[in-house]
Amino acid sequence: MSLISTGQPGLSRRCFFTMSLLISVVICATQVSLVGQSITVDQSNKTEAAKPAQEKKDDAAQAAAKSTAHHFDRVVVIVLENGDYEAAVRDKNLSALAAKGASFSNFHALFHPSYPNYLAMVAGTDFGIHRRRYLADMQVNFHNDAAHKTIADRLIASGLDFKNYAEELPEGNCPFRVDSQHVSKRKAGDYVRRHVPFLSFVEVQEKWCDRVVRVDSTKGNSLLGLGEDSAFVRDAKAGLVAYSFYSPNMNNDGHNTNVGVAGAWVSRFLDKTFSEKLRKGTLVIVTFDESDHNSDNRIYTLFLGDMVKDASQLDPKVLDRHYTHYNVLRTIEDNFGLQPLAEGDRDAAPITDIWK
Repeated sequence: MSLISTGQPGLSRRCFFTMSLLISVVICATQVSLVGQSITVDQSNKTEAAKPAQEKKDDAAQAAAKSTAHHFDRVVVIVLENGDYEAAVRDKNLSALAAKGASFSNFHALFHPSYPNYLAMVAGTDFGIHRRRYLADMQVNFHNDAAHKTIADRLIASGLDFKNYAEELPEGNCPFRVDSQHVSKRKAGDYVRRHVPFLSFVEVQEKWCDRVVRVDSTKGNSLLGLGEDSAFVRDAKAGLVAYSFYSPNMNNDGHNTNVGVAGAWVSRFLDKTFSEKLRKGTLVIVTFDESDHNSDNRIYTLFLGDMVKDASQLDPKVLDRHYTHYNVLRTIEDNFGLQPLAEGDRDAAPITDIWK
């Protein structure tokens, strides 16, 4: 018997090999640790299709070859909270929006709980946060180093720009280290920092915090949308930057309310605040961070814009392809000619066959 030991940061393995003429038995014990704590990897979080790695890469390469065109000038990503696909497609507002664009019937969030999904949307990985299980929804400040980059890095390096609009973002000095805030004025929904993903990165806090923009949802009329002096309305009228991430408050996103409230809010937002006239050339992505109760983490996700075919013109087989938040990130990267950030978006296929 001989002992062979191999090691990687945060990972230790001891494998004992018993050799015979015809049989080799390998018994390995693996212990994974992160920040000095033991972690049990929850396989239920891995809702992506169980394709072999090479097959996934081949699919991604083939789809990328079909996605060389520049489809949109700007993108606005609006993230709602904790909604099952089955509930969302029955909602009258979300159903009406789905008829105007590409609503995917086999789209899945990546993890439970919420926070790792937000990280994956902007970084192509959740940096293993979902493995913390009961602590996975706690905010983390990621170091300003090469291992913790976001799409913001790619955009700015390419001469483009980004903004993260956050309803009820606390007033005060950047980087707004308040984790959450109860907003009682006119019963506005609460703010929570983990739903503003770019604030999790020290690089953004130190260099680009002016791109994290406060939106006061109490300014304006609840039936007519945000007021004219809203930061988002001003920017939309002047011309949005290439990439915008919109974080509604905890009432408007459905977290502290329900899918019906979220559907009514996003419908009103797109009708009154960010109308078709302002959306010209802009791809609007409406998605949920994760499901609520269904077992496969399937969520409502919609692509909407003057570059997207109406639902009546789309092949249901196209809409039924298996997609995740990584596919959305890869689609945005390919559109702007950006290199993927991490394994998640690198191995994901861009979304194709929905464009006019």
